[in-house]
Amino acid sequence: MPAISIIVPIYNMEHLMRRCIDSLLAQTFTDYELLLIDDGSKDGSWGICHEYARKDARISIYHKENGGLSDARNYGLSKAIGKYTIFADPDDWVSPDGLDRLYVTAEREQADMTICDLYREDEYSRHYVCQRPQSLKAEDVLKELFSTIQGFAWNKLIRRDVYTRFGISYPKGIYGCEDQYTMAAILLHDIKIAYEPVAFYHYMYNSASLTRHYDERTYEMDMHVLEMFRTLLEGNVVQPLAVRSKEDAVFARAFWNGRDYYSSVAFKQRFASFRDRVSSLNEMTVVKVCMTAACRGWYQPAIRMVFFLFRVKRLIKCVKSNIS
Repeated sequence: MPAISIIVPIYNMEHLMRRCIDSLLAQTFTDYELLLIDDGSKDGSWGICHEYARKDARISIYHKENGGLSDARNYGLSKAIGKYTIFADPDDWVSPDGLDRLYVTAEREQADMTICDLYREDEYSRHYVCQRPQSLKAEDVLKELFSTIQGFAWNKLIRRDVYTRFGISYPKGIYGCEDQYTMAAILLHDIKIAYEPVAFYHYMYNSASLTRHYDERTYEMDMHVLEMFRTLLEGNVVQPLAVRSKEDAVFARAFWNGRDYYSSVAFKQRFASFRDRVSSLNEMTVVKVCMTAACRGWYQPAIRMVFFLFRVKRLIKCVKSNIS
């Protein structure tokens, strides 16, 4: 039995997945299996999976009908045989010594979940994101999950039997909060948590995410996710914090992605009550000013200003990158 099962859900990633797979195969830690789950890709991803499977016996490949990220992750968990599991997205990549250090810490501490730091980067910059919890008690980490600790699955090495022991799976039919919801479900239980101060996962931030499609169904989905968290955390002291966090997420997605959907009047009608909450959001001051203006009825000019400033910032990054 391998020590770690690495699960990589793949959908139409032929142009990006090689770097991810190559970086996983370059790990200094070698006692793992790599599961490539092709979720009904329509491009050449499945062919690339076959190519890698022929090169390395640790790679297992699976092709299934498209069911979304959670469905692919659950499928991978059903096929995994490692003591521990960890996920990777095919458009990201990892540094070579991360799994080694995570495994050593997990074994030493006999941890159910071992958390590490991460990098957030784009083509011009890289930022180290520390994920050290203030406390290693599950109930305390659950609170931090809605403030300072990211809900991502790919910077957490988790014992595979945690999922089966507590009957936990990734929720199907939603997008954007699958990881956080599942981590919250796990942290509701009294599990052993460890932390390893290493950033080995490189989360590639895509600026195109600021222009993702948004319509009324997006808003309804966000509200559905909010209610899922409300129900999951019913009776838990963290519920008010979680609900407020998800309400803020509903507002933030509408602000960033709703440019082609909301008029200034419509945005004010739906989000005017957020005007007094903007100051507490984790945004730059200029963005907070624009968000406040949007809540007062100036959404369209406010969002145009924000996107203009981001284009300028991106241009400056590009120039600095070329100079250096």
